[in-house]
Amino acid sequence: MRFRFPIKYRKILGSLLLPVFLLAPLLPNKMMQNEPNIPITFQIKNFTDNQKIFDRYGLETQALFQNIFKARVSDSVFKSMQRDPKIAYAEEDQRVHASVIVTSDPFFTTDAIVEDKQWYLAKTQVPLAWDYTQGTNNVTVAIIDTGIHRSHVELNDGRIIDGFDVMINRPIPLNFDSDDNGHGTAVAGVIGAIPNNNRGIAGINWQVKLMPVKALGADGTGDTSNVAAAIVWATDHQANIINLSLGGPGFGGNMTLSNAITYAYDRGVLIVAAAGNDQADKGQNLDATPTYPVCGDNGKNMVLGVAATDINDQKTSFSNFGSLCIDISAPGKRILSTAFLPSSPSNNLLIYGSGTSLATPIVSGVAALIKSTNPNLSNVEIREKLIRTTDSIDWLNQTSCLGGSCNGFLGSGRINALSTIAPPPLADGSLIRSPYTGEIYLISNNAKRPISNFVFAQRGFRQENIITAANNQLVSYPTATPLPPLDTTLIKSENYDEVFVVVSGMKRPLTYLVFISRGYNFANIKILPQSEIDNLPTGEWYEPPDQTMVLVLGDPTVYVIDKGTRRAVTFFVFQQRNLSFSKVINVTPDEFSHIPQSHDSYWLSPLDQTLVKLVDEPSVYVIENGTKRLLSLNVFVSRGYDFRNVVTLPKVEMDVIAAGMPIES
Repeated sequence: MRFRFPIKYRKILGSLLLPVFLLAPLLPNKMMQNEPNIPITFQIKNFTDNQKIFDRYGLETQALFQNIFKARVSDSVFKSMQRDPKIAYAEEDQRVHASVIVTSDPFFTTDAIVEDKQWYLAKTQVPLAWDYTQGTNNVTVAIIDTGIHRSHVELNDGRIIDGFDVMINRPIPLNFDSDDNGHGTAVAGVIGAIPNNNRGIAGINWQVKLMPVKALGADGTGDTSNVAAAIVWATDHQANIINLSLGGPGFGGNMTLSNAITYAYDRGVLIVAAAGNDQADKGQNLDATPTYPVCGDNGKNMVLGVAATDINDQKTSFSNFGSLCIDISAPGKRILSTAFLPSSPSNNLLIYGSGTSLATPIVSGVAALIKSTNPNLSNVEIREKLIRTTDSIDWLNQTSCLGGSCNGFLGSGRINALSTIAPPPLADGSLIRSPYTGEIYLISNNAKRPISNFVFAQRGFRQENIITAANNQLVSYPTATPLPPLDTTLIKSENYDEVFVVVSGMKRPLTYLVFISRGYNFANIKILPQSEIDNLPTGEWYEPPDQTMVLVLGDPTVYVIDKGTRRAVTFFVFQQRNLSFSKVINVTPDEFSHIPQSHDSYWLSPLDQTLVKLVDEPSVYVIENGTKRLLSLNVFVSRGYDFRNVVTLPKVEMDVIAAGMPIES
């Protein structure tokens, strides 16, 4: 089947609209059935039979790939070839056309456009995805289209590489503007327009290489054989992604195109194709009327089909839809991109355009970002990431598909670049290395904690468990206090004598008293860089253990540490508690001054249930909860106390015991 696509231009306000391609079939003329006027493609089963087939049918052929050829034949020869057992298949070379870009403004502009005009970037969260990657020049997107006008100021930074014109079977050199229509240039701008050049727009991928493969002519049409040959050429020349903003309805599964798609898919190339805009007022259901190549999945999901949505996440009126061919949706209405008009050549035109042609390169651009973050991802894995991370839009499209629900007809949803690019949240306990500084962190409670070399070794961490973070992956994690050495670790810096002990994540200063009373050993002190010491929060002075006895220089009083406080000890209490002068530690007043006095009593009381009295008074007291409580005779007797157990204290020692309530009964 062959179509022609006459072009209409309209003058509006002195500006040109993009071409509108009108579909009109050419009816075969019976008088010309014996003329070689039918374009076909065919595959010979065995290459040793090639010349015999050419001679048998008098063919002038052009080789495509995999022993597939194109030729023009008469109707009778075509039918004979279809019956020939040495020919795998012979089929008409159908026509495809660029998916129409419909201008939503009746003019092109050369004015600089502020970034918020590119609403589709914010809608798909591309700027947030740029925090992780802006792309890499190790990824190549082949644009099979009308060519690319590489002289455009938004495309002239050298990222458009050598390409190929399959229509004339010639390479496209680096310095050649291959676009004679403008469609391919608009597609290229969405993917890779130069950012930050004060010219107008930013492409989705700032570093990607763009490969022009021309398969459509100046009228925006081309043969399926040309598209197939372009797919194979791009695959053989290391394209990672192929963008197909083109298609054609009305023909069944084309074997030549199908073979080319399989060829690329089997070699790891991701193929992204437009859904098409076949009925501008409503679109059509591709389940009922397939369009190719978007529906050329070959039963294996080989093509990623893209429908178009608007700023409200609703299907555009013109976009095709379907449950079998559409895998994902992307903005495709009022998309700002680079433009080239053959009738009015310029290197700095921009256009507002609409169409699945412009939704498709959004997906291709994001796919290239994914590939840049992990070059080892396969085409299947990239496809699955794109589909799995979309935003659901079915609920917004309950009447958008021929008046009915679009549930399942717009793929998995509208593309979300951030969800696709951003790595998954880091699990608590993960060891992460910064890709910029090499510093290692522990993820804890959604924060990152720096880990020093000493702590890394002391805690037994292993290098093989460290994950290198993606670009800017750690930005969203606030920096918490560094992971400290293990509790009871003794540390000091290289330049100062002060010794600290690590307790509950803090460094606590040690006095000589504490160091000795806790039995620390100078051989166990770890020498750390001053910066590492400074990074640890400082706690209170570390106290001696309970029952430590202290004698302060210039003070005859013996103190004992009780619950972190200092308490003076009388001679009786010293003896009663079996304290020993050999264990008393002598310190300076400075070392002892930070130990607080007990709130309830300055003096350490006798043990509970001790019976005490003064030398010259008959009253007897019992010690309870650190206080002395006066006993009546009845209570003394009723409790079974024995006068032989009453301790007589001098007044000075009795006076320092806090008084409690008398016990009357």
